[in-house]
Amino acid sequence: MIKSKYKWHLQQPTEYISGQVMAKFKLTPIVKKILESKSLVEENQIDAIINDGVIDYDPFKLSDMSKAVERINTAIDNKEKILVYGDYDADGVTSTTILVTTLQRLGAQVGWYIPNRFSEGYGPNELAFKNAHDEGISLIITVDNGIQGHNEIDMVQKLGVDVIVTDHHEIGNTLPLAYAIVHPMHPNFEYPFQQLCGAGVAYKLAQALLGDVPHYFKALVAIGTIADLVSLTDENRSLVKQGLAQLNDDCPVAIKALLNEAGYNDEINEETIGFIIGPRLNAVGRLEDASLACELLMTEDEEEAVFLAEQVEHFNRERKDIVAAITEEAMAMAETQVNDGNLFLLLAKENWHEGVLGIVASKIVETYALPTLILNIDREQNHAKGSARSIAQVSMFEILNAHHDLIAKFGGHHMAAGMTMNIDNIDELSTGLNQWMTTLQQTTSLDPVKKVDVMLNEQDITIKNIKDINKLRPFGTDFNKPLFELNDLTVGSVKAIGQDNKHLKLALGDNKITALYWQHGHLASELQDQQPINVLANIQINDWNGNQTPQLIIEDIAMNQQQILDYRSKRKQVPYTDHEANMIVLIHPKSDKTNSNEYFYGEIVEGHFDKVVLKDLPEKMEDLAITLNHMNFSQLYLVLQHSNSIYFEGMPHMDTFKKCYKALITKQQLDLQQHGMHLCQYLNVKPNILKFMLKVFLDLNFIVEENGIIKINNQPDKRSIESSRIYQLRQHRMEVEQRLLYDEFTQIKEWIKSQLS
Repeated sequence: MIKSKYKWHLQQPTEYISGQVMAKFKLTPIVKKILESKSLVEENQIDAIINDGVIDYDPFKLSDMSKAVERINTAIDNKEKILVYGDYDADGVTSTTILVTTLQRLGAQVGWYIPNRFSEGYGPNELAFKNAHDEGISLIITVDNGIQGHNEIDMVQKLGVDVIVTDHHEIGNTLPLAYAIVHPMHPNFEYPFQQLCGAGVAYKLAQALLGDVPHYFKALVAIGTIADLVSLTDENRSLVKQGLAQLNDDCPVAIKALLNEAGYNDEINEETIGFIIGPRLNAVGRLEDASLACELLMTEDEEEAVFLAEQVEHFNRERKDIVAAITEEAMAMAETQVNDGNLFLLLAKENWHEGVLGIVASKIVETYALPTLILNIDREQNHAKGSARSIAQVSMFEILNAHHDLIAKFGGHHMAAGMTMNIDNIDELSTGLNQWMTTLQQTTSLDPVKKVDVMLNEQDITIKNIKDINKLRPFGTDFNKPLFELNDLTVGSVKAIGQDNKHLKLALGDNKITALYWQHGHLASELQDQQPINVLANIQINDWNGNQTPQLIIEDIAMNQQQILDYRSKRKQVPYTDHEANMIVLIHPKSDKTNSNEYFYGEIVEGHFDKVVLKDLPEKMEDLAITLNHMNFSQLYLVLQHSNSIYFEGMPHMDTFKKCYKALITKQQLDLQQHGMHLCQYLNVKPNILKFMLKVFLDLNFIVEENGIIKINNQPDKRSIESSRIYQLRQHRMEVEQRLLYDEFTQIKEWIKSQLS
């Protein structure tokens, strides 16, 4: 039995698409079910998903847009110096590129500034703003930040520098006293779509300033939108569709150079941005100054683009190595906190690279399904800085805002945040966050849930159906890639693949559909041929040398049957640790118990256990049967370690016992060291067999032994050889070895199942 990591919640449509709408859009049954699972049943909704209609709301409906445009135009007319103040992530550098390019086209005297993640942190920085004033800048425009920069904005405006905030992050209880605030969620304005990213807001400002914007701006908006994980619906969806079309039709030289360095030359889709373009743009700001990413995006020179893209790729490779090292340490700390019952994981350590902590936090959340904050402790500065990632049930902005008195500075939204705090407050914050989570748990389930769009049969997994599903792209936040449940797929083959066998490759069902499960290579030892399993998976087309085949990308796996797993080979590494919860280990009665979860064969152990490990060989099958009869389990591991096997030595024939006994009577006494080998040759047995027969005779009191001298007892009790306890133990051991070591594994499994209550 393999437990699923998530609760699988199959979406049950409350409304259905009419036959008329199906016919109009030529919807196939599988596409119809997907749309219904997402509650997209109206004609206009489906039209917005399937067709390439443009959604382009009036930019002047955004808060303070007219005021912002008027101030910018005044600055241009008066030849004032303007500074675009950006951010160091992919959304921030695309936002900066859009607005700087816009102002350059208008003839503005414009410069740009990306704060350093490590020395300045997220958002407005007081020293940077003061320096801007000292350099004669009279207008600062923030992009993808600023809504939480109250003090810095107030300070610089008092110096005579106007600040226009363009941002999309959560708005706090109060607004900064900026000259203008362009924000889709401004409480005093009603923009038709509130989920624009920073690049989207910068794009709308560019529209208001230019009227007709360059087409490649939409490519930059698509990158910012997907990389920042904002909602891929409504206007965002329209912008991303147009941006992807631009990237494929006339890719900017900067993006082309970036993809070439990554070795990617296929069609550009949302996954290309999410897994290749976005992480590389982010990598620069995570490790160094993100200005390099802006310089790349702003260049139109191919040679310069190649040079800059090479540097970006270098940072990306370095970023991966750093993430791997920190993740290993953080996972160990997280496991300890989870075992202690923590519901919010606050992990803090010195010398962790601040730039990658968001990535590490995401990996922790993916593993433990708990909100996570990871901090780097800087003793010299007496502060800790880091990143937080959340789960669907918990707003990271809300929970951190509830403890703002312990935090020097933070910003973010429902699923993510960045922050700086005093080191002395870490323990108190951890306690407070866990108390908050404990209260939440009383009314809200924290169990991780995967929403399943559609239940499929194996016959539904066809190239045609996958191509129809792909017509619904792009997928992303609030319009996730469809997740399918497939049950009772027979395992055809199992293999761990990749470096260190990290990943799992399966062939499933009658059609031997290829399935991949990333980071779960360890399950290769728990899955066996012909077992039926259930999976949650995305489906895609695997195109190899022009041959297209369906492929499953598994997100979760479950098997409802009990599993009996064969680990008798010394080459197999047993997948358990001694102190796992809800696990028992059965050992030989002559062994010493070293852990509280160890029991001897023959002891009664009642209950259901996740894992039962048969560590040693039992003395006899009856002992194993007694213990099995009172328990239930999900997985049973046959380890059955032993130092030697006697099964193939066999049991001496009764005539050999008689011949040996007669030889001893003839001699009356025997020096085993001097004459033992002669007796072995006479009996035609190995020394081990002779020793066994002598032990039987000793047990029956047929002989006595003193200092290696065997003497006959001339008045023994009349007892049969078979009555000897030593003889019976060998019989039992031979039966145990035959049944548990040398029978077919299928027979062993059937016998174990037959003994369960």
